[in-house]
Amino acid sequence: MSSPQTTPIPQASTKFGLDNSIYLDDNKSFRRHVLERVKEVSVSQDILLFLLAFRILNALSIKTFFQPDEFFQSLEPAWEIAFGAESGAWITWEWRHHLRSAIHPAIFAAVYRLSSGLSWVLHLSPTYRADLLVAAPKVTQAIFAALGDYYTWKLGECVYGSGSNEAWAALALTVCSPWQWFCSTRTLSNCLETTMTVVALNFWPWQWSMDAEEDDEIDNDGLRINEKQSDVDEKAKLVTDFWDRKQNPDSKNRLRRCLLLAALACILRPTNILIWICFATFALLRITTHGKMLSLPWEGTQIWVHISSLSFLPATKQERMVLLTEACLCG
Repeated sequence: MSSPQTTPIPQASTKFGLDNSIYLDDNKSFRRHVLERVKEVSVSQDILLFLLAFRILNALSIKTFFQPDEFFQSLEPAWEIAFGAESGAWITWEWRHHLRSAIHPAIFAAVYRLSSGLSWVLHLSPTYRADLLVAAPKVTQAIFAALGDYYTWKLGECVYGSGSNEAWAALALTVCSPWQWFCSTRTLSNCLETTMTVVALNFWPWQWSMDAEEDDEIDNDGLRINEKQSDVDEKAKLVTDFWDRKQNPDSKNRLRRCLLLAALACILRPTNILIWICFATFALLRITTHGKMLSLPWEGTQIWVHISSLSFLPATKQERMVLLTEACLCG
């Protein structure tokens, strides 16, 4: 009896970065798994492209004024960084005394320089050059806002599951929010801080805030994995392993990305550290409450007393050590 023939699948191997010479059995399990992965990529790309177009339209259509910080704490210092102290920028006193981080205006300074260079290469007239310099920071902030919307949706999927109604509801709420339309594309440091925080939360090890269980999957560093992988046959797992390494790095790398983004957000706005203190507390400590009956002889009665205490129940010892070590390295 001849052995079953194998069919080359160059599309799948090219899509997932595998060698084209690899041949995989043509079975339903493999095809279904590949199609699910390709569909996830396609949907994510479509959502991101839609959000980029939507927020760019949002940014260019906003003509109103919100508060002075969107100019005097970002664009005016950026203009001076890009074109020099004699360029006519309005610099407020805290910038003259170096009381603020220059990360945020430095981003827009780079945008101004690139826009100015592009206008010189294209030989634009002064009018079109001015229009480009006005629009460039808006488009840049629109990209940040779109990333914030996108990772809000991905955070919903992280918490409630891929393709869940709750994740789609989170996306709908952020896209349809009048406040987001009014504020998210403005050049405020708060807007960039929000995006960085949302992206960081996608990498936060949420599973460390839960009690450890015997059936938890553990990575090579002894850390609990965020999502349990479904059982697939060995042939489909070839694609799954590559995909998961690319899209879902191990817990330590995810934590490192999270803490680096959190550190940048805290440099941008120091009050952001309050958010991460709360998350670290939830991961490291657990408040347990138990009751106890106390007798009151002089009253001849008993009362129920609630007693609260802190414990190291959620995260394992290895996870606590990794969290503290990475926080010191990244922060």
